Amino acid sequence: MPFLEEDEWLQVSPLLADGVKAIKNYREKHGCDLHTARENCKPEAMLKFEEMTGMPGIHLETIYHHRLKDWGQECPQCNHLLRTQKANVCTKCGWKPD
Repeated sequence: MPFLEEDEWLQVSPLLADGVKAIKNYREKHGCDLHTARENCKPEAMLKFEEMTGMPGIHLETIYHHRLKDWGQECPQCNHLLRTQKANVCTKCGWKPD
């Protein structure tokens, strides 16, 4: 799953709140449940993410968690991203700095 660089995030992030509203409006208009609305409504933020990354069908909520700046460095052992900038253990392989 690709992460967004800061310049990309600045293009997508303003669209996220409108995306929540679009899904809510879709539910009201079509009288459907949340799952159906998520599957059938493609807010602008989702379309922009797809355009930037080439990954179709990514849920709106998932985009919030793919800002690269919010994650830590790559683990030197397994190359998995650390969970935060201050993380001192890799949740994937258990690596800890000496």
